[in-house]
Amino acid sequence: MAIPITNYQMAQSTVRKIRPISGSMRMLSKLIRQLPLILLVILNTYGCTSAPTTGPGYLQQNDSIRADYYDVSITTHDGKLLRATVFQPDLKPGQTAPLVVHSHGFGVFRMSGPVSVYGQLVFSGEAALQAWKAGYWVISYDQRGHGDSEGVNRLMSPEHEVRDMSTVIDWSLSNLIRIQRAPDGDPLIGTIGESYSGGAMLLNSRSEPRIDAMVPITTWHDFSGSLAPNAVPKSGWLTTLLMVSNTLNPGSMDPIINESYWEARDGALGPEIEAYLNHRSPQAYCADYQVVTADTLLIQGFRDVAFPLNEALANKACLEQSDGDVRLIGTQGGHLLPFTQWSFPTPGYEIESVVHCDDEALVLTQVVVDWLDEKLKGKTGQAAYIPDLCLTQDYDTGIVLEQIQRGGTTFKLQPTAINSGFTGFFESPLWPLERMLGWFIPNARSPELDTDGGNGTLRPAFTPLYVAKSPQNLVGIPVFQGHLASSTTESDPMVFLGVAVKRANGRYYELISDQVTPLRGIGDHQTEMMAISTHLEPGDIVGTWLFGYHNQYRLPQWMVHGCHTGGVDPASITGFPTETY
Repeated sequence: MAIPITNYQMAQSTVRKIRPISGSMRMLSKLIRQLPLILLVILNTYGCTSAPTTGPGYLQQNDSIRADYYDVSITTHDGKLLRATVFQPDLKPGQTAPLVVHSHGFGVFRMSGPVSVYGQLVFSGEAALQAWKAGYWVISYDQRGHGDSEGVNRLMSPEHEVRDMSTVIDWSLSNLIRIQRAPDGDPLIGTIGESYSGGAMLLNSRSEPRIDAMVPITTWHDFSGSLAPNAVPKSGWLTTLLMVSNTLNPGSMDPIINESYWEARDGALGPEIEAYLNHRSPQAYCADYQVVTADTLLIQGFRDVAFPLNEALANKACLEQSDGDVRLIGTQGGHLLPFTQWSFPTPGYEIESVVHCDDEALVLTQVVVDWLDEKLKGKTGQAAYIPDLCLTQDYDTGIVLEQIQRGGTTFKLQPTAINSGFTGFFESPLWPLERMLGWFIPNARSPELDTDGGNGTLRPAFTPLYVAKSPQNLVGIPVFQGHLASSTTESDPMVFLGVAVKRANGRYYELISDQVTPLRGIGDHQTEMMAISTHLEPGDIVGTWLFGYHNQYRLPQWMVHGCHTGGVDPASITGFPTETY
């Protein structure tokens, strides 16, 4: 539901670059800013207001216009109404400005004003708001079946939601007359959005030549494979996403989505939903990206356990088939699973405001604006400082590489057994306890490598592989190859494999980038694991960490089928490119 909007006037003199506040002051500032947003959400539940289907008449003239924002309704090709909010820039007589199309993540809603959930708390909205203040037209719209828009939520159907983005562009060019064009008459258009809307722009760009610059954030390449890697559904995120969408947008979901969720709780995706998701995956259309002309800045998180960095790397490879400028910033944040990963100020999603690329600290909202300025406003060199590939290692460090390495040194894994489907269930409560105990337990000055395989009953099985002898960067995509066997009569063993480090300055294990890869079924397996990134100091011990239970995959193990147990033997893992400096 929408609330009535009063005109917002912003003098040109107030437009300035805003740098984020760091540390505890930033957290306090955001917490205070949430108070009016609570009122907005409450008011938003009362009564819909109609919105005009055309732009303001005064845009037909060439007079000066003041910065403002207002709601509009846009009619789709099949007669549904999409609700959008137009952010009008401050323009002098005869002046025009490029257009930025913004939308939202799955289950939620558009940026409805400068003081809104998206405008203040979600990175894509913060960046779109900065673009408006920097002199861009911005239109933020509700995807069909979301917020105030009509229609069925078909989970990014190419025939519906994807096509809707072109409809929003058509409406904007017809009604927001003062959109800037290139000398050949081509309108200058950029797009920005995370997750759900990131998928919209990637899929739409295949057939939409008017898009000149894209910023897809934390989105997918292989929809089915990212939600159910190796045929194991990510029940933690599936439950969260459907609960949010069905609560905020009741009755709007395509029935196949809810029906398939209950099938996924039984431990697998059915063939019908797999085909449904593949039809909505850039992976299925990779060859089409040879003709995509938009320059693309991808932003994806290492700790994102819904759509890990692997998804952005695959999208980057498809986009690089054309002559476009394609760059990738690997952040730490993204989709962070509630009750498992900490995120602030919004539960379940966070992109850090500053990333580090070698010795440079980049303010991400400014990075986006500079990208748009170079690609749409023609400010040559404005985005030259943005690396082709920047990969953060934590929230304070990052490195610049030409490419990310797949595989590397091969390590043999000793036989490792998981004896209970509860193995790993208690890691969350033990996490703070182990760190506290680490303050009192002496550190190992010269740690030795124990090459015996581990067994896991209550705690995950840690199998050490090597000890760092010097400062190193551990960044890459490990490759697992091995045999999964059942330790009981279980016919469908399932375990979860991650890479962990036991820090020399602590007595606890750290799951690198919070990522695990499921292994399922008796037999031989060869699979790429999730991308990881961290920094190692001398004495850090790197190894595999094998779970029988993990919160990312809550339901398929013991809550539905009982305890899945198993073990790997023989096996090897190829990876851990270790750059010493």
